[in-house]
Amino acid sequence: MTNTVICQATNTVIETKSVTIHDASMATERPNPLPEALQSEMRPERIGYRLMLLREALELRPAEIADALGIERTYWSRFEGGKRPITDTTAALLVDRFGVSLDFLILGRWDRLPLELAQKMRAVEQKNR
Repeated sequence: MTNTVICQATNTVIETKSVTIHDASMATERPNPLPEALQSEMRPERIGYRLMLLREALELRPAEIADALGIERTYWSRFEGGKRPITDTTAALLVDRFGVSLDFLILGRWDRLPLELAQKMRAVEQKNR
């Protein structure tokens, strides 16, 4: 595309050309290498469900767990409601303070949880059905 600019005072003509560089490697999206089952478990809604299980197993109200983590109560509500992806910091705090595993929080894997915590969460899950 060529643009022409004419300055009437000095009768100067300036022509400019727009150049668009097309990088083919950026134009195509690469497929997600994760299996569909893992992608599904990593969705904010699924993580939020697991956060709710954890909170109820610990017998805490939403405000209490938010306060224990030192985060805004509205943040916890959004995390648990699946409206916002959990932050790395919040996930690390949950691991540190409540003994839950990142495998459980992010991927939905129950096998690395402390037995007592897993049993409490299974009980909450059964109660909520």
